[in-house]
Amino acid sequence: QLNPVHKRGSLMVGASYGTTTANQVSEPLLYPANMRPDVGELSVQLTPTVIGNLDGTFRYARDYPYACWEQRLTRALLAAAFTRLHGYLPPDISWPDATELPQAALEDATSFQAPNGGMAFWSPTDDRVSPYLSAATALGFTRLKAAGFKVPADVEQHLLGYLGRMLRENAVPTFYTEGMVTSVRAVALQALAERGQLKLEDLKRYEKFAPQMDLFGLAAYLQASMMTPGGDALSLSLTKQILSHANQSGGQFHFSERWDDGYYQMLATPLRSECAILSALLKYGETPSGAPLVADVPFKLVRTITQSRGTRDHWPNTQENLYCTGALDDYSALYEKTSPSLTATVSLGDKPLGSARFSGFQDPVARAVRPNGPGDAGTRTAVRIDRQGDGRIYYATHLSFAPTDATAKEVNVGMEVHREYSVERKGKWMMLASPAEILRGELVRVDLYVSVPSARHFVVVDDPVPGGLEPVNRQLATASTVDADKAEYFAAGGSFWFRLHDWSEFAFEGYHFYHQELRHESARFYADYLRAGNYHLTYVAQAIAEGRFSAAPTRAAEMYDPDVYGLGMPTELVVVHE
Repeated sequence: QLNPVHKRGSLMVGASYGTTTANQVSEPLLYPANMRPDVGELSVQLTPTVIGNLDGTFRYARDYPYACWEQRLTRALLAAAFTRLHGYLPPDISWPDATELPQAALEDATSFQAPNGGMAFWSPTDDRVSPYLSAATALGFTRLKAAGFKVPADVEQHLLGYLGRMLRENAVPTFYTEGMVTSVRAVALQALAERGQLKLEDLKRYEKFAPQMDLFGLAAYLQASMMTPGGDALSLSLTKQILSHANQSGGQFHFSERWDDGYYQMLATPLRSECAILSALLKYGETPSGAPLVADVPFKLVRTITQSRGTRDHWPNTQENLYCTGALDDYSALYEKTSPSLTATVSLGDKPLGSARFSGFQDPVARAVRPNGPGDAGTRTAVRIDRQGDGRIYYATHLSFAPTDATAKEVNVGMEVHREYSVERKGKWMMLASPAEILRGELVRVDLYVSVPSARHFVVVDDPVPGGLEPVNRQLATASTVDADKAEYFAAGGSFWFRLHDWSEFAFEGYHFYHQELRHESARFYADYLRAGNYHLTYVAQAIAEGRFSAAPTRAAEMYDPDVYGLGMPTELVVVHE
């Protein structure tokens, strides 16, 4: 089987999002001075509905490369949403297995369920169970059932048993604070309320703990109260408590709170909390007592959520994409009540790029595209959108580009990562400098060094494998144990290893990288939690094809907060015949 040959360079994306009912809007644009002229494009997307700006989210979910249980469940939920919302998305977006993926994920659930009934990210053992992930799984099961999929009954009953014990007993990890315990219990209460299995007395039992909940927990508790007969007074009290955390600045509506470090184990982010709040307030705003209290908060909060994507075409992590997609779906059903009848024209500077006519919410997304050209680098201009007619329009401006290799450098935004290639010759390990020449059939050891200055959560180290190499996976029966054992470490002279004395090795202890995937295109290492420190990872690959190959930079990042990351340097390898 032949593998595709990819263009050199890592594609980067700058993005701007907005919505307007004005006749004209302008977005400034500066092409990077260090961009390659033959890669990337400017794309302007127009839609009359907020759902129309979600194609990047579905592409992100469709192509997401990691597969712990939370990410599998999230992909399943977004795949189900993709099928339901497909009429709102651009015609060129496809997700071939979207209809089958949710059921396949449900069938895999048993592989991530521990003996005590709780769910784990990777290893299904009682000590790896996540209380939050378990409660979130119960919510996900409800939504997938409503979408027509079959949840394995034994898995669900075993899970509900775990949640019941968590509500009655202190069955949570010792590092869970009281606030974390009450918040995750609120999510469990929402899961039970959605099943009609929550009584008013059970709901009110946790009312005295509401002040300890974080905003995400309060939003879940508010949802539970609205679904429980007799919970009206509690709903009003919880909404007031949530709104007391709000502040407005710069045209955006934010909710603020303080967390301790442990909340990251609940995958907590301010944006996920705001999206959960939006869904809860939208529902409460439809009630007689909620309408005057909620007022126009959802409209302002949507602007905050859509702008939070910043330079991305999606939100930073899977939880945020899931909750924000759901919240915007809820919003569009209530706030986009004026049927669109308008024409929009897009220009770059004074040059028209295209125009579109919208006469309904389900009109396909319009897109104007311009490939990057030789004269663009360093150019300052503006994208202008002219609108005529009735209705709201949403727009998304994307600039994709690839930096020149000459500008490549290591990047440290909360993590430092460094990669080395070495070969064993004449009984000694020799470091390879870029461009590195190796012989076909020769074994190459890849050493990755990761340093974090403070605790990091749910970290992935993703090392792209150049086309001329193939990792040696010692877990495969066809792999040579002798070859794989070349990864046993004896540092070459001049190695990064000698700069520090406290490197921790793979799976050395619980708080370390403990899961590894060796693929043809990349080697990946995962950790739930890393203490501040220095970590060494290694694997062996074999040179299988002659030619000149490029290895993209190694990337270390928090999966649920990719703004915390590090990039290594790109490398060139030349494989020659012996």
